[in-house]
Amino acid sequence: MRKLLPLLFFLAFSGMLMAQTYPLVTIEDIQYQDPDSLLNIGDQPSPLNGDTVRVQGVVMVRPVVDPQTDRRPIMWAGGRWQVYFEDPNGQQYDHFDGIVVLQHDTSEAFQGTFFDLIDTAQVVEFTGVVEEFFTTTQCSILINPVTPVSIIDQLPERPAPTELSITDFMNNGQLNPLAEKYEGEYVIIRNVISSDRNPGTGTFRINDGQGNYMFMYDQSGYFTLRGHRLTGLTDYEPPVDGTTINFIRGVIQTRTDGYYIAPLYPGDINISATPPAISNLRRSSGEVMTNQPVDISANIVDFDGFVADAKLYYRVDGGAFNEVQMTQDITDTTKYLGTIPGIASDSALVDYYVWAIDNEGRVATIPADTSQVTYFFLVLNRDLTIQDVQYNPFGTGVSGYNGYYVTISGVVSADTTDFPGGNVMALRVYMQNGEGPWSGIRIGTNGSLGNDVLTLNKGDDVTITGYIWDDGGAPTFSVTRIDSVTQIIINSTGNDVPAFADVETGTIGFGQNGAVEKEQWESVLIRYNNITVTDENADGPPNNFGEMLVDDGTGETRVELEDGNHDYHNLADPTRQFYVQTGSTFDALSGVLYYSFGNYKLVPRNDNDFVGFTPPTDVQDETVPTQYELSQNYPNPFNPSTTIRYAIPEGGSVTMKIYNLLGQEVKTVLDNVYQSIGVHSVSFDATDLPSGVYFYRFQVNNFVQVKKMILLK
Repeated sequence: MRKLLPLLFFLAFSGMLMAQTYPLVTIEDIQYQDPDSLLNIGDQPSPLNGDTVRVQGVVMVRPVVDPQTDRRPIMWAGGRWQVYFEDPNGQQYDHFDGIVVLQHDTSEAFQGTFFDLIDTAQVVEFTGVVEEFFTTTQCSILINPVTPVSIIDQLPERPAPTELSITDFMNNGQLNPLAEKYEGEYVIIRNVISSDRNPGTGTFRINDGQGNYMFMYDQSGYFTLRGHRLTGLTDYEPPVDGTTINFIRGVIQTRTDGYYIAPLYPGDINISATPPAISNLRRSSGEVMTNQPVDISANIVDFDGFVADAKLYYRVDGGAFNEVQMTQDITDTTKYLGTIPGIASDSALVDYYVWAIDNEGRVATIPADTSQVTYFFLVLNRDLTIQDVQYNPFGTGVSGYNGYYVTISGVVSADTTDFPGGNVMALRVYMQNGEGPWSGIRIGTNGSLGNDVLTLNKGDDVTITGYIWDDGGAPTFSVTRIDSVTQIIINSTGNDVPAFADVETGTIGFGQNGAVEKEQWESVLIRYNNITVTDENADGPPNNFGEMLVDDGTGETRVELEDGNHDYHNLADPTRQFYVQTGSTFDALSGVLYYSFGNYKLVPRNDNDFVGFTPPTDVQDETVPTQYELSQNYPNPFNPSTTIRYAIPEGGSVTMKIYNLLGQEVKTVLDNVYQSIGVHSVSFDATDLPSGVYFYRFQVNNFVQVKKMILLK
């Protein structure tokens, strides 16, 4: 521990002064969920979501390497300070005793929290706001006003990790919803096998050999190859696929696609036997014609011995695997070569993998899980289509032409008038070949012809040559696209855009990246019919990423509202005209199916993609207001967010500000934002304000009105 005792005394004293007005709760109070609820309806927001509370916890990993000499964050969270805590008492419930805590603004004005000075194994009391970030419950350090932490105790060491196995998180290939109780907890899992090594990030998967798995997450700078790597302090490299891992320790994170374990400090991954490393698997031709032999190459290296043998296995249309002996390349002894003979039948599907064994009998394959083959190609006696490029029957979502240049044709189904860029997503263009599954693809803008891609218009019939690229199931944006375009031929213009395919919301649902029933509609124009908005904010306050949940009676799924060029919003962008509240209905809702941050989501293009919008019956208003009107906020009293509705009979620049009882401005909700004639709503989030009476002042054109509201926490 660094010698900071005088400062810690100050922190303890000042922390008690600043935090005494808020209730003291435990981490378990924040995290606990009833097991029956988890089994029946899944992960729900914390019962204290939105509350400002005082919490005590044991520091499991400090925010920065060293507050005096190396202020790089250890757990990367976009430059914020992030710490994992465990309940110092714990076990009032069955676990639920870990949590992630962040300080969102680390600029000089907010360093009076002294959050960056806490250290491993200290018992700390802090004041923060309980939040939900996607599926993760977290606590945000209170910085308005700046509230110092207090150091209560120094333990000899941090608590030992909880002994668990992968089957606590997945059993028989099914995720265990009860594992939510381990979220944020420091655990240890022993005797697993690595796979799916990502040489770009440093992540990998751990497996128990029975089809159950988890993901290693590279959040710690000690265990990543990305930009937040703690260069000079780590020599980390992800283990070779098939490596025996004696143990892996880390904190648990829950995602829609499974459970993640994030190691914290060096020593949290202990490796035993290392098999041969197989990489850079390539085939000689992207497009394969009938009777065309295909050469397969791969680099195979054994770091603690030598490669004893290597084989190529392939099969045709799901039949028995055929074995081909691989030989070393003459000029590069790490490269092994094998040939799949030509196949005579048109449209045959050939899938394959490479196997190697070292001098100590350790075996490796690529892909690591050959029961779910990711390497395949189609044998064709015709021109390649978008459907061929998108098709993947193995549930991974990765194209069989990933990494190769191809030529495909289609009609532009969405252009930059639909997706003008900004916000999360960039300018986007899509094309589609007819209708139905696998028929759509995104056109990327990398390369010298990127600007030419952006000039394409809906209805253009185009032939494009480019590089097929997919980021291979990453949890952020996993979408197959044709990119780095080398040729664009416009065959004709003004063609009809392909018709929407009618799809049930339950088919798309949540998560399961690459699942065939979902993946087949990626980048395709689809339509949901007779839907109800079941939650206008899919991620829950205080977050709002412009996504809502809809249901046609078959199950919920997500719709992204922020990135299309239309007038509908869920308060994430209140400058748009129509507020889509929970309970609203649509006769039909259409758009392009997209994937990001663990979920498929429909992204409408323009107003025509919204059909038959009906607000909830208790909030319908006349289409054209005849007078200015500011409504009372609802709910009132509120905690921590409330909705303010207003009507303007003519367009104008709207300003809305919040004031306390002393007349001091505390928030700006809208700052001179132009809005058109109509009824509008805006959400006010008071998460970082104390309980009390506030006033909201509304001004547009020459109309000014003030109303009172009550924040009660």
